[in-house]
Amino acid sequence: MKYKLLLRFFLAIVLVLGIFFRFTHLEDKVYWYDEAITSLRASGYTQEDVVQHFSEKSVVSVTELQRYQHPDGTRSVIDVAKSLAKEDPQHPPLYYGLLHFWLHSIGSSVALARLLPALLSLLAFPCAYWLCQELFVETGIFADKLPTWLTIGLIAVSPFHLLYSQESRQYSLWTVTTLLSTAALLRAIRLKTRISWVIYTLTLIINLYTFLLAGLVAIAHGLYVILIYGFRHRRIVKSYLVASLLGFIVFLPSAWILIINQSQAKKDLDWTFIFHLKNSELKDIWIQHLGRIFFDLNQEPWDFYVHRVLLVLIVYAFYCLCRQTPISVWLLIILLTCVSTLPLMVPDLIFGGMRSIASRYMIPSFLGVQLAIAYLLGRNLANPSLKFWHQKFWQLLLVILFSGSILSCAINAQATVWYNKGRNGENIAVAKIINQTTHPLLIISDTSVGDILSLSHSLNPNVQIIFKPSQTETFKVYLPTVGELKPFSDVFLYRYQTRKVRFKELAKQQNYKFEPIVFRFAKFSTDQPVLWRVIPILKKLERQT
Repeated sequence: MKYKLLLRFFLAIVLVLGIFFRFTHLEDKVYWYDEAITSLRASGYTQEDVVQHFSEKSVVSVTELQRYQHPDGTRSVIDVAKSLAKEDPQHPPLYYGLLHFWLHSIGSSVALARLLPALLSLLAFPCAYWLCQELFVETGIFADKLPTWLTIGLIAVSPFHLLYSQESRQYSLWTVTTLLSTAALLRAIRLKTRISWVIYTLTLIINLYTFLLAGLVAIAHGLYVILIYGFRHRRIVKSYLVASLLGFIVFLPSAWILIINQSQAKKDLDWTFIFHLKNSELKDIWIQHLGRIFFDLNQEPWDFYVHRVLLVLIVYAFYCLCRQTPISVWLLIILLTCVSTLPLMVPDLIFGGMRSIASRYMIPSFLGVQLAIAYLLGRNLANPSLKFWHQKFWQLLLVILFSGSILSCAINAQATVWYNKGRNGENIAVAKIINQTTHPLLIISDTSVGDILSLSHSLNPNVQIIFKPSQTETFKVYLPTVGELKPFSDVFLYRYQTRKVRFKELAKQQNYKFEPIVFRFAKFSTDQPVLWRVIPILKKLERQT
């Protein structure tokens, strides 16, 4: 009895810490490219709107640029949907619509923008509770709620879930809707009532409108129903087919937008196809993905060795799950884990690409892993027939596993940059240099709108910006005349593309010298400058004047 009280107290502390970490230092982390584009969409604007605005004016202030990150009442939720349809058709509109109303009603600072996904992430706890009750308790595998609370605890202090609960994107909501729709499916199967299937249909629609890869979760649900009940319970299969059909019919408008704009979607996802990694590198990344569910210090060699130990534990957890539970339990977890990942992993192995390196695409799989680990721990911690030392081993493993997650969350919460923000990890260093000058001018010649918007969140309002895209063939940088530069104390060039041919063209720019002062944060691109100081060559200028 005393042991159970201690365990409950421990898990209660874990839950409190998980909630605390989600709301810590929300404003301090780099507001990176994807978050900036999300705010742009939620404000009802397109990247084309920003480019057009820049091209019409010679100099634009940071304050003026920030207008595209805040809903001002001039754009409606209809404009949000139009922005997505035009430039991001692969993203369903649910989260962006919610964020539009949130930013317009509550505020649009970085902290407030991230407060929405942090609050949404809390809904994962009741949804995980419901799913575990349906999966473990209602099936009679466990008489108590220990695996339920273990699952909630694992999600609460998972460094992966913490990372995306503090990012102004739809992934914390997708975690919630995946848990919700899966729990609703099990409840509908158990009760076999019309209202329960209606609830499942609604949760399926919400999941599909949250993230496109929710379609893989729906496929996992379908395979589960057909494999378990296809030959014995035709009523369940019929009810499921009707519910799924209704759900996909409601999703058809979003699907149709994607189909007619598939060229734009393909362009946005080109990075997943054009780059290739060795199979050995892919496998290392997959192991890293699994390990980061429980332990992530974002530094080697700690992560490398711990992740491989965790891989052994995960494999053993699935082995025990398949050996000790009925097929109706283990098959759902297996399908949830595999169906959402294999379509990403297999093409990368066979055809090349990087579809599977984005861990955020594998959220359903990670939830399946956490369910398997929760079962393994719950089974052994609640087994009174185990020998004394065996019991102590599992208790110690529980403490070590949660301690590693809590340590990871504590370090993660304090950091300004993590592995998921590598594209704009150097923003703070860039902004620090620019903000220290009295009257700076930032020239942006060849970069994306998302990078500009991302950096703008770190710049002082007095920074002036010139945005002139470089010519496609010559890659020449637009530079103001000498007279136009006189009012500015310092002139900087930001994120000019770093191919060798472009470096040569940069060196040919007359009357100016370019001094690289900040380099890329990305692990494999540390030799690529992202910020140059533009220095006029006085002798040439004097001759000309």
